Amino acid sequence: MGTEARAFTRALRALLLVLAALLSFNCQSARDEPTGGETHFLQRCRDSATCGGSLVCACGVCTTPCDSAATCGSFPAATCAAPEASTCDERDRSYCEVSCALDAECAELSAEHRCADGRCRKGGASASTCAGEHAISANELVVLGDSFFAADHGTTAYLEELARSHGAISLGERYRDYSRLVGNTLAFLGAGIREQYAAAVAESAVRVVLMTGGGADVLLGSCEELSEDCPLLAAAAAEASALLQRMASDGVEQVVYVFYPDPFDAELRAEVGALRPLLERACKDSAAPCTWVDLRGVFTDHEASYLDAEGTIPTAEGARATAAELWSVISAGCIGQ
Repeated sequence: MGTEARAFTRALRALLLVLAALLSFNCQSARDEPTGGETHFLQRCRDSATCGGSLVCACGVCTTPCDSAATCGSFPAATCAAPEASTCDERDRSYCEVSCALDAECAELSAEHRCADGRCRKGGASASTCAGEHAISANELVVLGDSFFAADHGTTAYLEELARSHGAISLGERYRDYSRLVGNTLAFLGAGIREQYAAAVAESAVRVVLMTGGGADVLLGSCEELSEDCPLLAAAAAEASALLQRMASDGVEQVVYVFYPDPFDAELRAEVGALRPLLERACKDSAAPCTWVDLRGVFTDHEASYLDAEGTIPTAEGARATAAELWSVISAGCIGQ
């Protein structure tokens, strides 16, 4: 396929994705909790008051003491285990625990549980767990990105729900979401993500940035030869580095860079895969503290229900899972609390 033909195909596909996003609306019932009605199991905590009526806060997580596996029978896949000596001072007792190697192994507990250091964990503690210097207002956290966030802004809405339920933001407070369906590239045909950031800064102070970027670049552009030297990928990575540097200069305290699951199209998947390490490196080398979040683990084995037909835009269920992963990251790190 020639360069012009590829460019036309990409542009047509991008247009169809925008139209699909504008027309899509998903309604889903709430996911049933499989943990016997106890929604706090293995949620990070500061004290037992945040663990509901039947669990205790032990070793920083809501659980229950046990003498045998039978005590833990009401919790899926739970066993009775001694806590790790390196993470807990309460080593004289055993507690119900769920071991894991992948996020998918925690899905039986709930959509919000993630695998962290070999143990399933849910979100973070209440906002009171974080020291006062981390406190920000909802208005000081901004969301930047392309159609992955902007299709229906569902990820931001679900993230706000989680933040309210944990006391991080108040009822009626909203994060500032500048993600959009068009004009949303890092560098190809303009710097749309930079423009979003500039608009956010012009409106009011920005202390925390949740962002994605690069997907629109590879969707609209192409590489004659797929490598790190491809001008399309190199330009996107260079712009990401420059934007992160500007954020550091502006005093942004935390950046969370969210990168996509694998799309279904083989050519697009290869380009996204080639761009991923370049942007991860930009995040790692950033002067502004930057946390890299790779969503592949969240979406693995759930692509059919979490992604649209093209594999580029999350469904409502996928947006909820993305928000749960983001909440797990930002609450555990006291980011934007």
